[in-house]
Amino acid sequence: MTQHAVPIDPHETLYLPMRRRFMSEYVQTPEGTSELRIYYGLKEISIEEADLHSFGENLLKQDEFMAGMATRWSNGEPYPWERVKELLEQLLSENILSREPPKQVQQTEYHKHVMEFEARRPAPTEPLWWNPDTEGVLRKLVGRPLELAFLEAMLPVHRVAHAALDAEGRHIGENNVFPDAMRMRMETEWRMCPYPGSRFRDDTLMNVTALKSMSKHWKPTLQAVLLLREAFLRRYPLMADGQWRLGDLHAFSCAVLALPTLMLLRGKDPIPNGELDPVLSSVFRVTDGVRMVAIYLMFLPEQPMPYETPMNPSQLLHLTERDNHFLSLRGVCAGPPHMVDEFFATMLDGKPMAGEPLPEPKWVAEIPAAIDYGLRGLQLYSLQFTLWAHMCHAFEKIRAAVLQAEGVEGTGWGRLRKRIEADWEVIKPTRQHTEVQREWAKARYVEMYDRAQRGLRGFTEEKLQNIADVFSPPKDAVHTQALAELRALLRERATAPAGARPELTDDVAEALAEYLTLERAALGALETVQREVNVLTQRQHPDRHFTNLDLSIHHRLRFATVGVLPYLLNVFRDELGIAIESHVGEVKVTSVAPVPAASAAA
Repeated sequence: MTQHAVPIDPHETLYLPMRRRFMSEYVQTPEGTSELRIYYGLKEISIEEADLHSFGENLLKQDEFMAGMATRWSNGEPYPWERVKELLEQLLSENILSREPPKQVQQTEYHKHVMEFEARRPAPTEPLWWNPDTEGVLRKLVGRPLELAFLEAMLPVHRVAHAALDAEGRHIGENNVFPDAMRMRMETEWRMCPYPGSRFRDDTLMNVTALKSMSKHWKPTLQAVLLLREAFLRRYPLMADGQWRLGDLHAFSCAVLALPTLMLLRGKDPIPNGELDPVLSSVFRVTDGVRMVAIYLMFLPEQPMPYETPMNPSQLLHLTERDNHFLSLRGVCAGPPHMVDEFFATMLDGKPMAGEPLPEPKWVAEIPAAIDYGLRGLQLYSLQFTLWAHMCHAFEKIRAAVLQAEGVEGTGWGRLRKRIEADWEVIKPTRQHTEVQREWAKARYVEMYDRAQRGLRGFTEEKLQNIADVFSPPKDAVHTQALAELRALLRERATAPAGARPELTDDVAEALAEYLTLERAALGALETVQREVNVLTQRQHPDRHFTNLDLSIHHRLRFATVGVLPYLLNVFRDELGIAIESHVGEVKVTSVAPVPAASAAA
């Protein structure tokens, strides 16, 4: 019999080994009642009964207690022992309570596993960096080159600088470098997190090396945030009550990240890799956390927080703790609570720095261009991810067709059906398999795309482009020709099984052709915005069109990462030998040798 299965005796001592990890809030239910919610890492305790609220409040205060004493945690008459016993046994079964006193350890099994994986993983021994050799780096990573002047159309601007090294020899993205194949091995000091809240003594440790660097540059980091904040708010004023719009906070975070990124990637006099001021890498790291929280909050339809949602420092901290944003698979946030509070107050409220003012940094003149670069990056990001939402809808339509007929294993139809189902399972964790999530996401991208344009220098209403217009293209002659070619090839290679509707094959062709028309429109818009980025960064724009194969490099770089999406056209190339290359003005369909064993996410 396990320890948990043994009934609790009122005289035994119980322990809350991670009490400092608890956080709580009262929430108004749709029925108008008050509910106490207690968050314990990834677990949530909901106490709906009003007379048990005091039980929950007292639980939060205990490091250890005699089980029978919990009957006295009532505001009135003591609770019956049988009722308390049931509650305590539930908490024990969830490993929130323990019969054993906590053991003080400095390393966890999970961290050992992470370090073992780190020692085995392939890692570059020399720095890999985009500027000036984007083509060489991508040829090494995915076997397909791409010009530097198309980089932002393929890779979101907020991730572009991750792999760069600062003057301290550390990656700007530290352990979160994307793509991971560019991350070198770095000597790093790890320590169990002592801070109260969601990260207290978590199985993943905190990066003390990064914390020491951040602490050393803390005051100039805050100064940098204040300078960038002042410039950003001249374009995007706060709400009437002095709070931020959630979407503007996300845009500001992207603008902050854009400053060092622009300085590293501009065509004229870029900062060489390995020479970036550590202040700017510190600003990048601490601000990127806010960006991730903001974008997460905007994309939850079950907790609607659109662009205009007000946000202040206390709300941001509460949501960061509640939704476990201080945690990650490789380590927890290393920032002490007082530094987190000070950063949020500086970033959102403009809290002045204490002490003597610092000299103005040399890069101040770069701020206007950096904000424009960040806003252009948001346009590109909105276009890319709106397209992925449409792609998932195309997956859904094709899946609906292929599921209507079983298909013999090994036939074209059978391979197509099996692959679509496999890829659908990959899509599910992103929630893009649901229309609710896709439509909510597309609405947020509309807001981001529109708002980003309005903050650009020189913007006028006449220049405004509606993203909905981009994704409402006419079915032109290119569409008609592509549809005809796809119908012919699919009828030859993926005929609907005997007994099924013959039109099922044409349904697949039509869904694929519709997606290709949307993709061409997106490629054209991405190329147009990228051209503006190249003017801003003083780079020569390529003398060719940006293609779907260029854009699909993004999927290949994200292989095996959280939130990866399979690329729809790979399904038809791998399973049926139908290769498709397109740009804004052309779709080229060719026959290649199929590779049925290809991974669903390759």
